[in-house]
Amino acid sequence: MSPQTSNEVDPRMKYASMASRYWATYLPSRLETIPVPERRAFFEDLGQQVAEMVDYLAADNLRASSRPHDPPELTRRRATMARMRAEEEALAELVYLPKEQGTLSRETPTTLTSE
Repeated sequence: MSPQTSNEVDPRMKYASMASRYWATYLPSRLETIPVPERRAFFEDLGQQVAEMVDYLAADNLRASSRPHDPPELTRRRATMARMRAEEEALAELVYLPKEQGTLSRETPTTLTSE
């Protein structure tokens, strides 16, 4: 059985969607270099890379902050914080690249538009 319940979004697809929206809004020139038929695969691959990086960094962050005799509740809280830090780091490195000039005042759409 999958580690996710049926109502949870696959993290890879969540990150792919976030990247697609961000790039369409703030990196339009970079997005134009990716042929339209290849964009879905590109962002799915990027989402996979982000998910893998988040998993790796979260485990590393948790190892650095945990002690063997911590109570389970403290360990769960530390794991949540480690994952949040890892997600922030991975997205900053792979998705939220510096915005192109002229896009700084734009707002990222909350839904994808069909291309």
